[in-house]
Amino acid sequence: MKHTKLLIILILMLFSFSLISAQQGKYVRKSVSSLESVWFKPGSVGDLNFDSNTFNKFIDYYIEIDRFDYNVLPADLLENFRNEANSLEEVSSTSLSGVLEKTVINRIVEILNDPEVMQNRGQALKDEAAFQTFAATKAKSLGLTVAELETLMNSAYIYLPYIQSATKETGDKSLSITLKGGVIWWKLKISSDGNASVEKVLDATTTGISSLDPTAVSALTKAPLYTEFKFGAEKWPTTPEQYAQNDAMLAFCKNLGVKTKEIDDFKLSAQIVEADGKKYGFGLGHREGVHLDDGFHIVEIEEDALGNEVAVRAGFVRVSKTGDNAKDPNDYTYANQLLGKKVSEGAIVMEHPRLGMDARFNLGIMVGSSIKPEHTSLWLAGGGQVLAEEATTQIAGNLLLSYNLAPIIGVTQTFLDLDIGFSLPMAEYDVPEGETASALAFVLSPYLGVTKKFGGQLYYSASLAAGLDVLSLAGTYYTYDYTYGIGAIGVKLGGEVGFMINQDLSVTGSAGYKIGMVPMFGSLTVDDVEYEIDEDYITTYYDDLKMGGLMINIGASYALGELPINVFGFLDPFKKY
Repeated sequence: MKHTKLLIILILMLFSFSLISAQQGKYVRKSVSSLESVWFKPGSVGDLNFDSNTFNKFIDYYIEIDRFDYNVLPADLLENFRNEANSLEEVSSTSLSGVLEKTVINRIVEILNDPEVMQNRGQALKDEAAFQTFAATKAKSLGLTVAELETLMNSAYIYLPYIQSATKETGDKSLSITLKGGVIWWKLKISSDGNASVEKVLDATTTGISSLDPTAVSALTKAPLYTEFKFGAEKWPTTPEQYAQNDAMLAFCKNLGVKTKEIDDFKLSAQIVEADGKKYGFGLGHREGVHLDDGFHIVEIEEDALGNEVAVRAGFVRVSKTGDNAKDPNDYTYANQLLGKKVSEGAIVMEHPRLGMDARFNLGIMVGSSIKPEHTSLWLAGGGQVLAEEATTQIAGNLLLSYNLAPIIGVTQTFLDLDIGFSLPMAEYDVPEGETASALAFVLSPYLGVTKKFGGQLYYSASLAAGLDVLSLAGTYYTYDYTYGIGAIGVKLGGEVGFMINQDLSVTGSAGYKIGMVPMFGSLTVDDVEYEIDEDYITTYYDDLKMGGLMINIGASYALGELPINVFGFLDPFKKY
């Protein structure tokens, strides 16, 4: 809700019980006001045509989330802020925060500490009509409307996303856009004697990056890529530059969303009302934006040496069924415990915000390949052969960015994988004595796949993926830099066993088999100029090239809280479970 009808009672509840209430297992909705959707210093975005509408869309989705009630601060209140902020020589979170405090924040405190405003807070609690009568007179003397005064009296938190810099780098076939900035959050506090003050509760920075080839075309239709951007069911036309900008914005705003949820006052919390072994039920759900596979810490309240109550983590759970409490307040969310000791009803769960993505890295060997010396011939580049003997073993590694599909498809622990593999054939190079190799032979393997995990702290998974394997030979001939590649379609199947060290980090061991097909395409790039290789030549000389085999790996997996690039972000609006 952009405009709330709640009055100052909400402030008092929020200020008095923000963290305490979380510890007691009650999440109280927060009243939040924005300065503006995003601030950036004129000239800081260079020659970019900054797409503010798309940025606002992403801020609305990732920061203005279901757990908050929203207000918009009076426009007149922002004029001094803009004037002083625009005159900053160097934009940083520190300098911008100083301007905020000097202008907007101090003015809000001044208004809230006006004797008549303080006196009438109590009347506002008892009688909305009395408040409206008072506000109609007082707001005018303060240069505000009644609605704007009500907004200030109802604002418990204020935030400002900002862009520190936006840079663009271009080449013949490259375009890169980098956004740097962050978000600042302030909390308005009301003391027992009615005085208002402010406290900065978050000053976080992040980066969003997008790189693409603006000349790229579809492999099937040959139509230009990057002509439209998709976000859920929405799509809109773009130029390649706008596409890259939107792509970087999405990563930027998604990171800010996680950082906002990590503020202690904003973390969802609830008491466990049902306990069956290590399966627990609690009163959060769709209304607060809880999704399948979301993680929560189990916390217990203990006294420290000074007699103060403190929250101590006692375990970790993962949501296995999300309650539809928007329709039925007694439809609980259920979660399975993965770490820690078993607890009973009355214990508290507290949100552990993440992006909903894992980064996984594997390193190992692949046996059963067949990369012969003749497969590494450099005759197109004017040289001999790179390898002196057949390579049947490869040292291989791969990085996977795994997007959790569970909130979309309703099946827990199901991931969409972007898998980038790299391997080195283990064989002697054909190098004259005393000389260095004229080229490097390696295999690049971009794959797209699906992984399904089973289990708890000790888990196992099965995966299936398809993609490309490209034998690449890169080097320099005279003064020319070249890359010679021969590619084939591949399919791989695998299994993994993992053990959770903590709520984010797991160690893994895996095995699988990659089925390499007969090579189908090839290319030669000389000083960034690409030439296609004749298909008949490929089928004649590379029909026995085999880049697959049996894979054995060890690795690690980490649940991400921040990522500077956008991976599968267009799927986020489809989350419903």
